[in-house]
Amino acid sequence: MSKSGWLTGIAFGVLLVGVSCKTTHVGADALGGATGSGGGAAGAAGSGSGGASQGAGGSPGSDAAAGSTGGDPCATALFCDDFEKYAANAAPTTPWRASTNMGTVTVDGAVAHSGSHSVKMTTQARTTDGIKTAFIELAGNGVFPVAGNVFYGRMMINLDAAPSTSVHWTMIQGAGVVPGATYHALYRYGGQLPVMQGATFVGSQLMANYDTPDSYSGTPPASDCWQHADKVVIPVGRWACVEWKFDGPNNHMNFWLDGTAIPSLSMNGTGQGCVNQPATPPFTWTAPNFDRLDLGWESYQMDGVRTIHVDDVVISKTQVGCPAN
Repeated sequence: MSKSGWLTGIAFGVLLVGVSCKTTHVGADALGGATGSGGGAAGAAGSGSGGASQGAGGSPGSDAAAGSTGGDPCATALFCDDFEKYAANAAPTTPWRASTNMGTVTVDGAVAHSGSHSVKMTTQARTTDGIKTAFIELAGNGVFPVAGNVFYGRMMINLDAAPSTSVHWTMIQGAGVVPGATYHALYRYGGQLPVMQGATFVGSQLMANYDTPDSYSGTPPASDCWQHADKVVIPVGRWACVEWKFDGPNNHMNFWLDGTAIPSLSMNGTGQGCVNQPATPPFTWTAPNFDRLDLGWESYQMDGVRTIHVDDVVISKTQVGCPAN
């Protein structure tokens, strides 16, 4: 789908001081349960309204506060992983599973945010529209499903370069079956539209996305819904701290970059629009019972080679905050 409305401006986050995790840990208060996604990332072709808008979602409320500080988040987290225990030059093993299509996933022993290891995910260039994926997936293993179906996440990312054209991409994806239904839904954070300052490319604008992947094989409802950040772009060429909250009972999403809340990415039930739903009445982003989390890179149109490193992943019932360095 073509996109209009070239955006201008630049945005940045402020680094929040916190504590990084140094171990792989599954919290005792996490519930065991279903494994697997049922549905996977049957990628939408992307969506966009084109304007520079705060969008729907209203006030982010108390969750918009900067990331927490002090203490070791792994002491109370549901799950922590700094990838130090895995062998370099191979995909991380249990509890992770690599999911690739035109991509590779390996533990990198030369690049890390903390310690000496991170996970390197690379996707090949695509010369035609279509999905390419390099994810690490976490399902079950005493983490999912989470009690109350509400959780926070934090990871450190280092993206080599962002698409300079309108490429819809995903770096965070929560999946599961919608309560009381039989179809799957995806809560995603990624990006899509290029932000320009005059003729200069500033970066790829962040975006929240909702998709119902079973619709691509004929099971309704169809969706592919979006909510664009207000000119906030994904950092490249450095380590950045990204945090999110997925709140299933309230159909709610929050996002923080380098410890600063991004209100335009706070979604309360509905977003700015959907490719496959009418604008009126607004289509509800009905959350699934989250049973899987995917991290890394996935895109859905023609795109060049992409490499992203991920480190210091934390899943928690409370906001995690960013590490000190």
